[in-house]
Amino acid sequence: MPRVLLLLPAAGYRNEDFLLAAQKLDAEVITAADHCHRLAPLMGMSPIFSLPFDQPEIAAEQALVSLGRSVDAVLAVDDHGLELAALLRKKLGLAGNPLQAVRVTRDKLAFRQLQQTNGFNCPDFRAATSEADALALASSLQYPVVVKARRLSASRGVVRADDAASFVQAVARVHRIQAFADRDAAQLGLIVEAFIPGPEFALEGLLENGALRVLALFDKPDRLDGPYFEETIYVTPSRLGVLSNYWVDADHTASRQ
Repeated sequence: MPRVLLLLPAAGYRNEDFLLAAQKLDAEVITAADHCHRLAPLMGMSPIFSLPFDQPEIAAEQALVSLGRSVDAVLAVDDHGLELAALLRKKLGLAGNPLQAVRVTRDKLAFRQLQQTNGFNCPDFRAATSEADALALASSLQYPVVVKARRLSASRGVVRADDAASFVQAVARVHRIQAFADRDAAQLGLIVEAFIPGPEFALEGLLENGALRVLALFDKPDRLDGPYFEETIYVTPSRLGVLSNYWVDADHTASRQ
């Protein structure tokens, strides 16, 4: 029976789905979550249930002590646990994406820079290392723009601004959101991107030895024009038709997340 360490966000709404899937696959599951380390013992949980996902080096050492014997895989349910999962796989000698690759794809600024360096299409963007830097950009931007926190997911800290006044408000709001949610907020700063109008799509897939295996292509039928970009309904199969056309005609897609 395979033994899997599953990293679950304490407030995750999909946790039960992953646990049910593991049960159907007859896998032994060890669950770890980012519960408060002070509250976990009061809830009858062992230390492994209270890993600080946002401090992967500390969490990895704590997990290795608590695991006992090794596992066959380490999987993170959402973006919050990806760096810890990558670090644990490296320490345990398991297959998976390298830590640096995970860090780049989680960081919206680093990912845009990677796209730009390698000639991939992406919106125009500006980096702002502080709230003051972002506000200094207000008079030089071509509106509308989208202000983003650098490492948050699920549309948190993503706000559209249509003019300099709304940009100032958006920067302050996103700064507060990032400061509350990310331990490294002060060092990260924000990213400001050009707004791309048009329909949105979401692609779910897996990379297997460098080859993409598509699971589903979703339409997002609700018009996500801002000022906020809440996750809403996803519909599949997509109205785009043949998936190969989607990849060839990539200019017709827009991604804000």
